[in-house]
Amino acid sequence: MITSSLKILSLPENLQKIKGPGSNFLPLSWLRLAFLAFLLFFLLLSPAAARELSPQEEKALFSLADLGPVDEASKTVVVETYIAPGPETAACRRMMPLVWNRVQAFYARLGVNLVLQKGGPEPGPLAPARHLRVEMLTHKQWLARSFKAFEVAPPFRLRFLQVCRDKCAFAHLPLSVIHVSFQTFQEAEARPKLRKDDQSNRDWLANLLIHEMGHLLGLYHAHEFVNDPVAEYLPDGKTPNFMSHEIAFKSKLGWVDFQKRMIHSYLGQGKVYQQYAQVNFDPLSYLALIKKYNGYREPKSGKKGRLQKKTGKAGNSGTNDLDQENGVD
Repeated sequence: MITSSLKILSLPENLQKIKGPGSNFLPLSWLRLAFLAFLLFFLLLSPAAARELSPQEEKALFSLADLGPVDEASKTVVVETYIAPGPETAACRRMMPLVWNRVQAFYARLGVNLVLQKGGPEPGPLAPARHLRVEMLTHKQWLARSFKAFEVAPPFRLRFLQVCRDKCAFAHLPLSVIHVSFQTFQEAEARPKLRKDDQSNRDWLANLLIHEMGHLLGLYHAHEFVNDPVAEYLPDGKTPNFMSHEIAFKSKLGWVDFQKRMIHSYLGQGKVYQQYAQVNFDPLSYLALIKKYNGYREPKSGKKGRLQKKTGKAGNSGTNDLDQENGVD
């Protein structure tokens, strides 16, 4: 960038001083210095690219055996919220105040203060670990945002639709955004025999947002590996981990201490944040590297390989007891 800019400034010597009616111009050498100073200032403001690590440095960085110092003091994250207008999301607008109460209460128990901020149709100045966004969209909007976020070209969109036909939400870590198709949630997830804004459906929508928010706070699925410290259920065998897929209509979710430490390491820009920054916040690259350097194994295809750690006892457990009087388990 600087080299090409210098070539642009390599003008003939007879243009070092340009005179015009009523004004004199600085010599070209001073223009060069001023332009270079501007470029250096711009580069200093730009985020630095991740440095290429040696194999030894990469192994040390992506080892989860020791997260290093983790400050578990309360941390604040701004969450920009947007609900698309129109009749398709009318029930969503009625449900969301109570849904957000549940989401905020859950993360408060983890030491994370989610501060809600009303957003518009377009995202504000988002940033990983600091300023996130949750969008409750019409199905058409959700498809458009998903195509754009995953960079799905038109020839592959039909295949994308087939793969994601049972999906209603995505968390896009590099974009710091959660997209939710409220129509799909209602049609495929909500209990059809109950009112669409029934308490149990509010619990399920809150659990969905709690789960997706976990991805934006640096966590992976509880069932991702069979031999890591993250179990799908707490030691009581009943309480699902909030990063598992067993969270529908549950009035009680939990976590293990390892997940809490990972969240605070990420939000405090500690080791977990540095891991993600090294791979430009690409979750697939992150998972590949922690699998490689921690000896983690994925469940065998077509088998329940993760059952051996379904109620793992690694670390202390924490639970979030909310709305248990509604009888949903």
